[in-house]
Amino acid sequence: MKGKAAFDREIGNEAFVGKPEITVTRVVEEADVVVAEGSVRTHRREGEELNLRFCDVFVMRAGKIEHLTSYLMEVK
Repeated sequence: MKGKAAFDREIGNEAFVGKPEITVTRVVEEADVVVAEGSVRTHRREGEELNLRFCDVFVMRAGKIEHLTSYLMEVK
């Protein structure tokens, strides 16, 4: 996806209810790259709980996100 509006639409995905519980467990910075690791817990509209682990790699330019690569893994 590209742009803030597209990102906001994905975060507000109608397949889920409520707000996700996001926990950041580690942040590492080097030059203009920031890596964040953590977990997400949310509920699907059908009621099933979804648990994920993530690793997001942010490339920053002038204080803004230039590029984001996100790795997600479901944890059962």
